[in-house]
Amino acid sequence: MTDDPRLDERRVVDPRDHEGDRPLESPADPDGTGTRDTTTMAAPAPAPATTVRIETEAAIAALVAGLVGALFGAIAFLGSLTPIWGGWSVGSAAIIAVSVAGLVASVAGYWRSRTHPGQRWRLTLPAWKSVVDATAVSIVHVAIAAMITFGAFVIIQAGFRDLEVDGYAAIVAVAVSAGLATYTVYLSVSSLTTVTMSQLLLTFMAVGTFASMSISTDPHWWRYHFSHLGTFGDRGSSLFNVTLVVAGVLVTTFALYVDRDLHLLHERGEVRFRWSPSVVSTLFVVMGLFLAGIGIVPINVSILAHNVFSGGTTIVFGVLLIAAPLLLRGLPWQFFLVTIVFLLALVGAALLHFQVNYFNLTAFELVAFVILFGWIAVFVRFLAAVLRSRPPAER
Repeated sequence: MTDDPRLDERRVVDPRDHEGDRPLESPADPDGTGTRDTTTMAAPAPAPATTVRIETEAAIAALVAGLVGALFGAIAFLGSLTPIWGGWSVGSAAIIAVSVAGLVASVAGYWRSRTHPGQRWRLTLPAWKSVVDATAVSIVHVAIAAMITFGAFVIIQAGFRDLEVDGYAAIVAVAVSAGLATYTVYLSVSSLTTVTMSQLLLTFMAVGTFASMSISTDPHWWRYHFSHLGTFGDRGSSLFNVTLVVAGVLVTTFALYVDRDLHLLHERGEVRFRWSPSVVSTLFVVMGLFLAGIGIVPINVSILAHNVFSGGTTIVFGVLLIAAPLLLRGLPWQFFLVTIVFLLALVGAALLHFQVNYFNLTAFELVAFVILFGWIAVFVRFLAAVLRSRPPAER
Protein backbone atom coordinates (compact mmCIF):
# COMPACT_ATOMS: atom_id res chain seq x y z
CA MET A 1 0.00 0.00 0.00
CA THR A 2 1.14 3.55 -0.71
CA ASP A 3 0.74 6.56 1.55
CA ASP A 4 -1.69 8.20 -0.87
CA PRO A 5 -4.93 6.15 -1.17
CA ARG A 6 -5.78 7.88 -4.44
CA LEU A 7 -2.81 6.20 -6.07
CA ASP A 8 -4.07 2.81 -4.89
CA GLU A 9 -7.51 3.46 -6.37
CA ARG A 10 -6.06 4.49 -9.71
CA ARG A 11 -3.41 1.83 -9.85
CA VAL A 12 -3.53 -0.29 -13.02
CA VAL A 13 -2.73 -3.95 -12.52
CA ASP A 14 0.14 -5.10 -14.71
CA PRO A 15 0.57 -8.87 -15.15
CA ARG A 16 4.31 -8.33 -15.02
CA ASP A 17 4.21 -6.70 -11.54
CA HIS A 18 4.92 -9.92 -9.64
CA GLU A 19 7.42 -12.18 -11.21
CA GLY A 20 6.16 -15.36 -9.62
CA ASP A 21 2.45 -14.82 -10.21
CA ARG A 22 0.46 -16.24 -13.06
CA PRO A 23 0.01 -13.51 -15.71
CA LEU A 24 -3.43 -12.19 -16.45
CA GLU A 25 -5.16 -13.42 -19.57
CA SER A 26 -5.54 -11.14 -22.56
CA PRO A 27 -7.04 -11.50 -26.04
CA ALA A 28 -3.58 -12.09 -27.45
CA ASP A 29 -2.71 -14.46 -24.59
CA PRO A 30 -5.81 -16.63 -24.16
CA ASP A 31 -4.03 -19.39 -22.30
CA GLY A 32 -2.53 -17.01 -19.76
CA THR A 33 0.96 -18.31 -20.27
CA GLY A 34 2.46 -14.84 -20.43
CA THR A 35 3.82 -15.42 -23.92
CA ARG A 36 2.29 -13.11 -26.47
CA ASP A 37 2.02 -15.01 -29.73
CA THR A 38 1.02 -11.96 -31.69
CA THR A 39 1.35 -12.56 -35.39
CA THR A 40 3.68 -13.72 -38.04
CA MET A 41 4.52 -10.12 -38.90
CA ALA A 42 4.33 -8.24 -35.67
CA ALA A 43 5.95 -10.84 -33.47
CA PRO A 44 9.20 -9.88 -31.82
CA ALA A 45 12.36 -11.23 -33.34
CA PRO A 46 13.03 -14.85 -32.37
CA ALA A 47 15.19 -15.33 -29.32
CA PRO A 48 18.91 -15.68 -30.07
CA ALA A 49 18.78 -19.35 -29.12
CA THR A 50 15.97 -19.96 -31.64
CA THR A 51 17.81 -18.09 -34.38
CA VAL A 52 21.01 -20.02 -33.73
CA ARG A 53 19.08 -23.29 -33.77
CA ILE A 54 17.47 -22.44 -37.12
CA GLU A 55 20.83 -21.53 -38.64
CA THR A 56 22.40 -24.70 -37.27
CA GLU A 57 19.62 -26.92 -38.57
CA ALA A 58 19.77 -25.22 -41.98
CA ALA A 59 23.55 -25.74 -42.17
CA ILE A 60 23.27 -29.39 -41.17
CA ALA A 61 20.46 -29.95 -43.68
CA ALA A 62 22.55 -28.28 -46.41
CA LEU A 63 25.55 -30.48 -45.58
CA VAL A 64 23.45 -33.66 -45.74
CA ALA A 65 21.82 -32.54 -48.99
CA GLY A 66 25.22 -31.73 -50.47
CA LEU A 67 26.56 -35.18 -49.58
CA VAL A 68 23.51 -36.92 -51.03
CA GLY A 69 23.77 -34.71 -54.13
CA ALA A 70 27.44 -35.64 -54.49
CA LEU A 71 26.55 -39.33 -54.28
CA PHE A 72 23.84 -38.87 -56.90
CA GLY A 73 26.28 -36.97 -59.13
CA ALA A 74 28.91 -39.69 -58.74
CA ILE A 75 26.47 -42.41 -59.76
CA ALA A 76 25.28 -40.38 -62.74
CA PHE A 77 28.47 -38.81 -64.11
CA LEU A 78 31.65 -40.32 -62.69
CA GLY A 79 33.95 -41.41 -65.51
CA SER A 80 32.18 -39.48 -68.28
CA LEU A 81 32.07 -36.09 -69.96
CA THR A 82 28.70 -34.34 -69.68
CA PRO A 83 27.30 -31.05 -71.04
CA ILE A 84 26.28 -28.38 -68.57
CA TRP A 85 22.78 -28.15 -70.06
CA GLY A 86 20.81 -29.93 -72.77
CA GLY A 87 19.26 -33.37 -72.57
CA TRP A 88 20.66 -35.47 -69.75
CA SER A 89 23.13 -33.01 -68.32
CA VAL A 90 24.63 -31.66 -65.14
CA GLY A 91 21.85 -29.08 -64.98
CA SER A 92 19.05 -31.62 -65.26
CA ALA A 93 20.62 -33.74 -62.52
CA ALA A 94 21.01 -30.64 -60.36
CA ILE A 95 17.34 -29.78 -60.82
CA ILE A 96 16.35 -33.27 -59.65
CA ALA A 97 18.63 -33.01 -56.62
CA VAL A 98 17.42 -29.50 -55.79
CA SER A 99 13.76 -30.53 -56.10
CA VAL A 100 14.06 -33.56 -53.84
CA ALA A 101 16.28 -31.87 -51.25
CA GLY A 102 14.19 -28.69 -51.33
CA LEU A 103 10.98 -30.64 -50.75
CA VAL A 104 12.39 -32.43 -47.72
CA ALA A 105 13.87 -29.20 -46.33
CA SER A 106 10.67 -27.21 -46.81
CA VAL A 107 8.42 -29.82 -45.20
CA ALA A 108 10.75 -30.40 -42.26
CA GLY A 109 11.57 -26.73 -41.71
CA TYR A 110 8.00 -25.51 -41.97
CA TRP A 111 6.76 -28.24 -39.65
CA ARG A 112 9.39 -27.50 -37.00
CA SER A 113 8.78 -23.74 -37.15
CA ARG A 114 5.22 -24.13 -35.79
CA THR A 115 6.54 -23.71 -32.24
CA HIS A 116 8.63 -20.62 -32.98
CA PRO A 117 7.60 -17.21 -31.59
CA GLY A 118 4.89 -15.71 -33.77
CA GLN A 119 4.09 -19.05 -35.42
CA ARG A 120 2.27 -20.90 -32.63
CA TRP A 121 -1.12 -19.89 -34.01
CA ARG A 122 -0.55 -22.51 -36.72
CA LEU A 123 -0.88 -25.20 -34.04
CA THR A 124 -4.57 -24.31 -33.75
CA LEU A 125 -5.34 -24.84 -37.44
CA PRO A 126 -7.51 -27.81 -38.42
CA ALA A 127 -5.56 -30.74 -39.82
CA TRP A 128 -6.72 -30.20 -43.40
CA LYS A 129 -5.75 -26.53 -43.32
CA SER A 130 -2.33 -27.44 -41.97
CA VAL A 131 -1.85 -29.94 -44.80
CA VAL A 132 -2.93 -27.45 -47.49
CA ASP A 133 -0.78 -24.75 -45.91
CA ALA A 134 2.35 -26.92 -45.74
CA THR A 135 1.76 -28.36 -49.22
CA ALA A 136 1.43 -24.96 -50.88
CA VAL A 137 4.47 -23.54 -49.09
CA SER A 138 6.57 -26.59 -49.98
CA ILE A 139 5.55 -26.70 -53.65
CA VAL A 140 6.24 -23.00 -54.15
CA HIS A 141 9.68 -23.22 -52.54
CA VAL A 142 10.60 -26.28 -54.59
CA ALA A 143 9.32 -24.68 -57.79
CA ILE A 144 11.24 -21.46 -57.24
CA ALA A 145 14.43 -23.35 -56.37
CA ALA A 146 14.08 -25.56 -59.47
CA MET A 147 13.39 -22.56 -61.75
CA ILE A 148 16.40 -20.66 -60.41
CA THR A 149 18.58 -23.74 -60.91
CA PHE A 150 17.26 -24.12 -64.43
CA GLY A 151 18.02 -20.50 -65.25
CA ALA A 152 21.49 -20.67 -63.74
CA PHE A 153 22.57 -23.70 -65.78
CA VAL A 154 21.05 -22.35 -68.98
CA ILE A 155 23.00 -19.11 -68.53
CA ILE A 156 26.22 -20.97 -67.70
CA GLN A 157 25.83 -23.16 -70.77
CA ALA A 158 25.26 -20.07 -72.92
CA GLY A 159 28.46 -18.59 -71.58
CA PHE A 160 30.51 -21.78 -72.08
CA ARG A 161 29.13 -23.16 -75.33
CA ASP A 162 29.96 -26.73 -76.24
CA LEU A 163 31.74 -27.23 -72.92
CA GLU A 164 31.59 -30.68 -71.38
CA VAL A 165 32.75 -31.27 -67.81
CA ASP A 166 34.24 -34.37 -66.26
CA GLY A 167 32.64 -36.41 -63.51
CA TYR A 168 34.32 -34.59 -60.63
CA ALA A 169 33.15 -31.16 -61.79
CA ALA A 170 29.64 -32.54 -62.28
CA ILE A 171 29.65 -33.99 -58.76
CA VAL A 172 30.65 -30.63 -57.28
CA ALA A 173 28.02 -28.78 -59.30
CA VAL A 174 25.19 -31.10 -58.23
CA ALA A 175 26.33 -31.12 -54.59
CA VAL A 176 26.64 -27.33 -54.38
CA SER A 177 23.24 -26.83 -56.05
CA ALA A 178 21.50 -29.19 -53.63
CA GLY A 179 23.28 -27.74 -50.59
CA LEU A 180 22.58 -24.09 -51.44
CA ALA A 181 18.95 -24.76 -52.27
CA THR A 182 18.41 -26.71 -49.06
CA TYR A 183 20.03 -24.04 -46.90
CA THR A 184 18.02 -21.22 -48.48
CA VAL A 185 14.71 -23.09 -48.44
CA TYR A 186 15.08 -24.19 -44.82
CA LEU A 187 15.79 -20.65 -43.65
CA SER A 188 12.89 -19.28 -45.69
CA VAL A 189 10.21 -21.68 -44.42
CA SER A 190 11.42 -21.31 -40.83
CA SER A 191 10.65 -17.59 -40.73
CA LEU A 192 7.60 -17.10 -42.94
CA THR A 193 5.44 -14.03 -42.35
CA THR A 194 2.56 -12.48 -44.23
CA VAL A 195 5.03 -10.18 -45.96
CA THR A 196 7.36 -12.99 -47.01
CA MET A 197 4.37 -15.05 -48.14
CA SER A 198 3.35 -12.22 -50.46
CA GLN A 199 6.93 -11.94 -51.71
CA LEU A 200 6.98 -15.67 -52.42
CA LEU A 201 3.72 -15.34 -54.33
CA LEU A 202 5.02 -12.45 -56.44
CA THR A 203 8.34 -14.17 -57.11
CA PHE A 204 6.72 -17.45 -58.04
CA MET A 205 4.20 -15.85 -60.41
CA ALA A 206 6.85 -13.69 -62.09
CA VAL A 207 9.43 -16.46 -62.48
CA GLY A 208 6.89 -19.05 -63.62
CA THR A 209 5.18 -16.75 -66.11
CA PHE A 210 8.36 -15.39 -67.67
CA ALA A 211 9.89 -18.86 -67.84
CA SER A 212 6.84 -20.19 -69.71
CA MET A 213 6.98 -17.17 -72.04
CA SER A 214 10.64 -17.80 -72.82
CA ILE A 215 10.18 -21.46 -73.76
CA SER A 216 6.84 -21.12 -75.55
CA THR A 217 6.71 -22.82 -78.94
CA ASP A 218 4.73 -19.88 -80.35
CA PRO A 219 6.91 -16.74 -80.39
CA HIS A 220 3.85 -14.62 -81.22
CA TRP A 221 1.60 -15.80 -78.39
CA TRP A 222 1.39 -12.21 -77.14
CA ARG A 223 -0.76 -11.27 -80.14
CA TYR A 224 -3.65 -13.16 -78.53
CA HIS A 225 -3.77 -13.23 -74.72
CA PHE A 226 -1.91 -14.70 -71.75
CA SER A 227 -4.22 -17.71 -71.66
CA HIS A 228 -2.83 -18.65 -75.08
CA LEU A 229 0.39 -19.66 -73.31
CA GLY A 230 -1.39 -22.61 -71.73
CA THR A 231 -2.84 -24.11 -74.91
CA PHE A 232 0.11 -25.78 -76.68
CA GLY A 233 0.43 -28.96 -74.61
CA ASP A 234 4.20 -28.58 -74.32
CA ARG A 235 6.57 -27.82 -71.43
CA GLY A 236 5.90 -24.09 -71.60
CA SER A 237 2.15 -24.55 -71.47
CA SER A 238 2.39 -27.05 -68.61
CA LEU A 239 4.64 -24.68 -66.69
CA PHE A 240 2.23 -21.78 -67.20
CA ASN A 241 -0.83 -23.76 -66.08
CA VAL A 242 0.95 -25.29 -63.09
CA THR A 243 2.17 -21.82 -62.07
CA LEU A 244 -1.42 -20.55 -62.00
CA VAL A 245 -2.68 -23.55 -60.04
CA VAL A 246 0.07 -23.41 -57.41
CA ALA A 247 -0.21 -19.62 -57.15
CA GLY A 248 -3.94 -19.99 -56.56
CA VAL A 249 -3.37 -22.53 -53.78
CA LEU A 250 -0.74 -20.23 -52.28
CA VAL A 251 -3.23 -17.35 -52.26
CA THR A 252 -5.63 -19.50 -50.20
CA THR A 253 -2.78 -20.22 -47.77
CA PHE A 254 -1.88 -16.55 -47.73
CA ALA A 255 -5.45 -15.90 -46.61
CA LEU A 256 -4.72 -17.76 -43.35
CA TYR A 257 -1.98 -15.27 -42.52
CA VAL A 258 -4.14 -12.29 -43.47
CA ASP A 259 -6.98 -13.62 -41.31
CA ARG A 260 -4.64 -14.00 -38.34
CA ASP A 261 -3.22 -10.49 -38.69
CA LEU A 262 -6.61 -8.82 -39.13
CA HIS A 263 -8.01 -10.63 -36.08
CA LEU A 264 -5.14 -9.27 -34.03
CA LEU A 265 -5.72 -5.77 -35.38
CA HIS A 266 -9.39 -6.02 -34.44
CA GLU A 267 -8.45 -7.09 -30.91
CA ARG A 268 -6.21 -4.04 -30.70
CA GLY A 269 -8.95 -1.78 -32.00
CA GLU A 270 -7.17 -1.02 -35.28
CA VAL A 271 -9.82 -2.69 -37.47
CA ARG A 272 -13.36 -1.69 -36.56
CA PHE A 273 -15.57 -4.62 -37.53
CA ARG A 274 -15.30 -8.10 -36.03
CA TRP A 275 -16.41 -9.72 -39.28
CA SER A 276 -13.78 -7.97 -41.40
CA PRO A 277 -11.05 -10.65 -41.02
CA SER A 278 -13.41 -13.45 -42.06
CA VAL A 279 -14.79 -11.56 -45.06
CA VAL A 280 -11.40 -10.41 -46.34
CA SER A 281 -9.80 -13.83 -45.94
CA THR A 282 -12.79 -15.48 -47.64
CA LEU A 283 -12.42 -13.14 -50.60
CA PHE A 284 -8.75 -14.08 -50.85
CA VAL A 285 -9.66 -17.79 -50.74
CA VAL A 286 -12.25 -17.35 -53.50
CA MET A 287 -9.78 -15.35 -55.58
CA GLY A 288 -7.17 -18.09 -55.10
CA LEU A 289 -9.60 -20.78 -56.21
CA PHE A 290 -10.53 -18.79 -59.32
CA LEU A 291 -6.85 -18.24 -60.10
CA ALA A 292 -6.18 -21.96 -59.78
CA GLY A 293 -9.18 -22.67 -62.00
CA ILE A 294 -7.62 -20.62 -64.81
CA GLY A 295 -4.73 -23.09 -64.88
CA ILE A 296 -6.83 -26.19 -64.33
CA VAL A 297 -9.10 -25.40 -67.29
CA PRO A 298 -7.05 -23.88 -70.16
CA ILE A 299 -8.99 -21.85 -72.67
CA ASN A 300 -8.65 -24.55 -75.35
CA VAL A 301 -10.38 -27.04 -73.03
CA SER A 302 -13.41 -24.89 -72.20
CA ILE A 303 -13.74 -21.25 -73.18
CA LEU A 304 -16.78 -20.74 -70.93
CA ALA A 305 -15.25 -22.26 -67.78
CA HIS A 306 -11.91 -20.56 -68.37
CA ASN A 307 -13.58 -17.17 -68.79
CA VAL A 308 -15.67 -17.73 -65.66
CA PHE A 309 -12.51 -18.35 -63.62
CA SER A 310 -10.66 -15.46 -65.24
CA GLY A 311 -13.56 -13.04 -64.86
CA GLY A 312 -14.20 -14.25 -61.33
CA THR A 313 -10.64 -13.42 -60.32
CA THR A 314 -11.04 -9.87 -61.64
CA ILE A 315 -14.46 -9.39 -60.03
CA VAL A 316 -13.32 -10.58 -56.59
CA PHE A 317 -10.30 -8.32 -56.77
CA GLY A 318 -12.51 -5.41 -57.77
CA VAL A 319 -14.78 -6.12 -54.79
CA LEU A 320 -11.74 -6.06 -52.51
CA LEU A 321 -10.66 -2.68 -53.86
CA ILE A 322 -14.12 -1.10 -53.77
CA ALA A 323 -15.07 -2.50 -50.34
CA ALA A 324 -11.68 -1.89 -48.72
CA PRO A 325 -12.75 1.37 -46.99
CA LEU A 326 -15.55 -0.58 -45.26
CA LEU A 327 -13.86 -3.95 -44.74
CA LEU A 328 -10.61 -2.47 -43.49
CA ARG A 329 -11.93 0.61 -41.73
CA GLY A 330 -9.43 1.69 -39.12
CA LEU A 331 -6.31 1.29 -41.24
CA PRO A 332 -4.36 4.46 -42.08
CA TRP A 333 -5.97 6.80 -44.61
CA GLN A 334 -2.83 6.56 -46.74
CA PHE A 335 -3.67 2.93 -47.46
CA PHE A 336 -7.10 3.83 -48.80
CA LEU A 337 -5.60 6.58 -50.93
CA VAL A 338 -3.22 4.04 -52.48
CA THR A 339 -6.13 1.63 -52.96
CA ILE A 340 -8.05 4.30 -54.88
CA VAL A 341 -5.02 4.84 -57.11
CA PHE A 342 -4.87 1.09 -57.86
CA LEU A 343 -8.61 1.03 -58.59
CA LEU A 344 -8.32 4.00 -60.96
CA ALA A 345 -5.36 2.34 -62.69
CA LEU A 346 -7.41 -0.82 -63.22
CA VAL A 347 -10.34 1.18 -64.63
CA GLY A 348 -7.96 3.15 -66.84
CA ALA A 349 -6.39 -0.01 -68.22
CA ALA A 350 -9.85 -1.41 -68.97
CA LEU A 351 -10.79 1.76 -70.86
CA LEU A 352 -7.55 1.67 -72.85
CA HIS A 353 -8.40 -1.87 -73.93
CA PHE A 354 -12.18 -1.94 -74.36
CA GLN A 355 -12.84 1.66 -75.44
CA VAL A 356 -9.69 3.18 -76.90
CA ASN A 357 -8.24 -0.10 -78.26
CA TYR A 358 -4.76 1.07 -77.29
CA PHE A 359 -4.02 -2.10 -75.28
CA ASN A 360 -4.49 -5.50 -76.78
CA LEU A 361 -5.86 -8.19 -74.47
CA THR A 362 -2.40 -9.40 -73.47
CA ALA A 363 -1.31 -5.92 -72.40
CA PHE A 364 -4.52 -5.42 -70.40
CA GLU A 365 -4.10 -8.78 -68.64
CA LEU A 366 -0.48 -7.97 -67.84
CA VAL A 367 -1.39 -4.59 -66.36
CA ALA A 368 -4.29 -6.12 -64.41
CA PHE A 369 -2.06 -8.79 -62.86
CA VAL A 370 0.59 -6.20 -61.98
CA ILE A 371 -2.11 -4.12 -60.28
CA LEU A 372 -3.48 -7.20 -58.47
CA PHE A 373 -0.21 -8.41 -57.03
CA GLY A 374 1.06 -4.87 -56.51
CA TRP A 375 -1.96 -4.09 -54.32
CA ILE A 376 -1.45 -7.29 -52.35
CA ALA A 377 2.15 -6.26 -51.68
CA VAL A 378 1.08 -2.79 -50.51
CA PHE A 379 -1.75 -4.23 -48.41
CA VAL A 380 0.49 -6.58 -46.42
CA ARG A 381 3.14 -3.87 -45.99
CA PHE A 382 0.53 -1.59 -44.42
CA LEU A 383 -0.64 -4.44 -42.19
CA ALA A 384 2.96 -4.95 -41.10
CA ALA A 385 3.43 -1.25 -40.39
CA VAL A 386 0.28 -1.02 -38.26
CA LEU A 387 1.06 -4.21 -36.37
CA ARG A 388 4.53 -2.98 -35.56
CA SER A 389 3.34 0.44 -34.44
CA ARG A 390 2.60 1.39 -30.87
CA PRO A 391 -0.79 0.52 -29.34
CA PRO A 392 -3.46 3.17 -29.94
CA ALA A 393 -3.25 4.47 -26.35
CA GLU A 394 0.41 5.35 -26.84
CA ARG A 395 -0.04 7.35 -30.04
